[in-house]
Amino acid sequence: MSLRTRLLLTTSAIVFVIVGALSVGMSTIISRQLIREVDNTLDARIEAIAATLRESRVISPFGRRMRNPLSDALMPTRFDTVTQVIDPAGTVIIALGEVDLPITQRVLDIANNFEGGSARFTTSISGVRYRMLTIPLVNGGALQLAKDISEIEQAQQRIRMRLIATGLIGIFVAAIAGWWVARRTAKPIQQLADAAERIALTQNLDTTLDIHGDREIEQLAESFNTMLGALRLSGEQQKQLVQDASHELRTPLTSLRANTELLERNTLDAPTRDAILRDIRAEVDELTSLSSELSALASDQRLVEEPSAVDLGEVATEVALRASRRTGRAVTVVANDSLVVAVRLGQLERALNNLVDNALKFCPIALPVEIIVNGKRIDVVDHGPGISDIDKPLVFDRFYRAAATRALPGSGLGLAIVKQFATDHSANVSVSDTAGGGATVTIAFA
Repeated sequence: MSLRTRLLLTTSAIVFVIVGALSVGMSTIISRQLIREVDNTLDARIEAIAATLRESRVISPFGRRMRNPLSDALMPTRFDTVTQVIDPAGTVIIALGEVDLPITQRVLDIANNFEGGSARFTTSISGVRYRMLTIPLVNGGALQLAKDISEIEQAQQRIRMRLIATGLIGIFVAAIAGWWVARRTAKPIQQLADAAERIALTQNLDTTLDIHGDREIEQLAESFNTMLGALRLSGEQQKQLVQDASHELRTPLTSLRANTELLERNTLDAPTRDAILRDIRAEVDELTSLSSELSALASDQRLVEEPSAVDLGEVATEVALRASRRTGRAVTVVANDSLVVAVRLGQLERALNNLVDNALKFCPIALPVEIIVNGKRIDVVDHGPGISDIDKPLVFDRFYRAAATRALPGSGLGLAIVKQFATDHSANVSVSDTAGGGATVTIAFA
C-alpha cells in the first residue's frame, strides 16, 4: 500500500470516527431534549388534572364512579393526549382518548399505593408510540396520561438523516482534502524515489534534486543531494586511484620486462646477471609493497576492527622496537603524560610504521628517529632534508611523491594511509619543520 493511500485512508477514518461520534452525540442530545419537553408537558397537565379530580371528588374513597364525570373539565387534554383513571383494582373509571392505555403491574402497584412515586415510560399502542405518565391518586387509584410522540420520533428520524447526510458530505470533503494533502505530501517523496531509481538504472550521479515542500521534505532532499555528492566524490577518488595505481605499476612492470629480456640473452656475464636479478627482486618487493598499501587504503576491511582503549605510549614503544630490530637503526620514544585513546590498534600500528619507515628513509643513519607522545598527540620526528613548503599540502595525497624523492623506493601511499587513519578516527594530521632541519609529522586526537 502506497504512502498516499495510507494517508488518505487514515484521514478518512479519523474524520469518519469524529463525524460519527458527533452525529450520535447530537442525535442523542436532541432526542433527550425533545422527550424532556414532552415529560414537562405531561407533568404540568397531569398535576392540573389531579387537582381537578381532587376538587371535584370524581372518585369516592371506595373507588365508585361519581355521577358527573369531569369529561368537560378534561376536554382540553383530549386533542393531543389520552387520559385514563383507574381504581385500585385496575378498572377504568374515566377514559378520554381514542385508545386504552395499558395497565401493567407497575401501574396497579401505584394505584394501590404499594410503592408510591410515579411511572414514566414509552410504549406502543396500536402501532402508535406514546409517552405515558402514571401517578397515584389520594383516595386510591391512579391517573394515567399519555401523549402521542409519533411526530416527535419522526422529527428525530429526520434529524438523524440530516446528521447522516451532513456527516457523509463531511467525510467526502475530508476525503478530497486528505487526498490533496496526501498527494502534496507524497509528491516530493515520489520524486526522491524516482530519482533514486533513475540513478540506479543509469549510474549517473550528476543529478541534483530541486525539491520544495515542508521543512522535513527539503531536509530529506538536501540529505539526498549530499549523499549524491559524496558518491560522486567517492567515484572520482576511485577512478583517480585506479589511474594513479596504473601509472605507479607501469614503471616496475616496465623494468621487470626489460630485465627479463636481458636475462634471456646468453651473452650476460655472471656479475651482470646477478645485478639484474637483484633489480628484479627489488621491483617485485616494490610491487608487493604497492599491492599491500593499495589494499589497505582502498579496502573497507580496516573498519571491521572495533576500536579499543590503547595507551599511545605503549603502542609507540612497540612500533619503535620492531623498527629498530628490522633496520638496525635507532628509534627513540619519549612519552610525556601518555593517554589512553579509543582507536583501531591495527590501523594505528600501520600508520606509525609508515611514519617511522618514511622518517628512517630520509633521516641520516647517525641520527635517531624520535617518536614523541604528549597526551593525545604523537609526533614522529626526523632530521633529514625536510619537506618544502610547496610539497607540504600535497604529501598526504595518494601516490604523491616530491621531486626530490622520486628516485627513492616507495609507492607514495604511506602518508595517504596515515591520513586515512586520522580521518577514520576524527583526528588531525599535519606536517611541520623540525628544529635544526627535518620534518615532523603530527597526529592529534580530539
